[in-house]
Amino acid sequence: MFSSLALLMLSLATLSLAAPSSQEYHMFPRVRVPQSHFEVLKMRQNVLLNPRAVTDVECIDRTAHIVFHDQNDAELSICGGIAESVTKCHGSPTETIGKSGSALFTLKPINQGATINIDKRRWEQCVRAARAVCPTGSFSARCIGGASSGDVGFKLLPS
Repeated sequence: MFSSLALLMLSLATLSLAAPSSQEYHMFPRVRVPQSHFEVLKMRQNVLLNPRAVTDVECIDRTAHIVFHDQNDAELSICGGIAESVTKCHGSPTETIGKSGSALFTLKPINQGATINIDKRRWEQCVRAARAVCPTGSFSARCIGGASSGDVGFKLLPS
C-alpha cells in the first residue's frame, strides 16, 4: 500500500513539473530592426569591397560599442536621408550628420568651400572599406570623391 501511494505521488510530481508554464519564454530579447538596416544589407550584397575608396583610415577607439543596425541606419541618415529611392546627397550641404541609436556619422568636405554631393554607392564603398580596416569601434577616414571638389572626410563615433 505504501509503495503504490509513493509511486502515485512520484508520478504526479513528475507530470506537474513537465507541464508547460503559463508564461511565454524567450531565450533572447526581441529587438526591432529598422527597414533601413535591411536596405544596407541588400546594398552590401551588390557592392564589392573597394579598399581604394578611402584613404587615411584611423581607428579612433576599437572598444567603442556601436550596434551594427544603428550604424546601418545612421549610414542612410546622412544628408537628411538617402534611403529607398534617394540615390545621392541633395541640397549641397557643407557638412552633414547621420545619427541612429548608438551610431553617429559626421561628414565634411576636405577642400574649403566645397559641398557634399556623395552618392549612395560611393558612400557605401567608403564605409565598407573603412570598416574593413577598423572592424570594431569608431573610426575616421577620407572618402575619395563625393564633394563638389575633392574628397569627403568622415567619422563614425558612438552617439
